[in-house]
Amino acid sequence: MKTSLLIALACAIVFLLVAAGCTQTVQPTPTPTPVPTTVPTETLTTVSTPVPTTPVPVPTTIAPAIPLQKSIKDTQLLFTISAPDGYKGTTIRATTSERNILYKTTIFNPAISGANRIINDNSGNYTELSDSLTIFSYSASLSTDQNIRNFIRGSGAVFIESTVTYNGITYTRFNVESDPYSGTPAETVVFVANKASANEKGYLPVMIYTMTPEGTLSQATYENMVKSFRYFTLRTIADAQGEDTDRPPFYQ
Repeated sequence: MKTSLLIALACAIVFLLVAAGCTQTVQPTPTPTPVPTTVPTETLTTVSTPVPTTPVPVPTTIAPAIPLQKSIKDTQLLFTISAPDGYKGTTIRATTSERNILYKTTIFNPAISGANRIINDNSGNYTELSDSLTIFSYSASLSTDQNIRNFIRGSGAVFIESTVTYNGITYTRFNVESDPYSGTPAETVVFVANKASANEKGYLPVMIYTMTPEGTLSQATYENMVKSFRYFTLRTIADAQGEDTDRPPFYQ
C-alpha cells in the first residue's frame, strides 16, 4: 500500500514536469547587430588646366617724325635740305680713291659730344654719328653710283633694296641691318642716286644715316630729311631759302 502510493506520487510529478515543459515559451535567438561597413571616401584629384604659353604681342609704338623747321643749303653744290630746329650743316672736301671730286656734308645736332672729329674727317669714309645725316656729293663723271651699289651688295651685310624717287632724284635705297662700312650692328640706310639724277654741276648725292642706340631722332624724321633734299640750278640756287653750310677753309 505504501509502495503503491509512492509510485503514484512519482508518476504525478513526472506528468507535471512534462506538462510544464510543453507550455514553456521558446525564447527567440537574438539577431546579431550588423557591423557597419566603412565605405572609403574617394580622394578628389585637382587637375590644373595648362595656361597657354604663347606670348601676347605687345603693340609696337613707332616714334613720330619731328618737324623740320630748319632749312640748310649748300650754294656751291646746288642743294637744300630740311632739318630739325637747331641743326647745322658743314661741308668739307674729302679724299677718294677714285679719280673724281668728293664733298662730305654733315647735317648734325651741335649738342652731340665729339661731333667735330667725325664731321672734319676728310678720309672719304662714312663714320656714323648720332642724330646726323651724311651727304656725299660725288662727281658723276665715273660709275661711282654703281660702284657704291656693288660695294653694299658685296659687303656681306643683310639688306633690303628698293627704288625711290624724291624731287626728281631717283635713288637705290639700301636698308642694311648693320653698317656696311664698319660692320657696326646698327641699322644703316643708304640712298644712292642714279647717275642720271646728277645736278647741273655733275654731282650726285649719296645720303646715309644710322639708327644708333643713343640717338634720339626717329627713322621717320630721317626719312623726311632725305625726302626734303632737292637740287637747284646755277640760276635759282641764290633765291633758295636756307642757311649756308659751314666750309672750313683748310678742308676745301
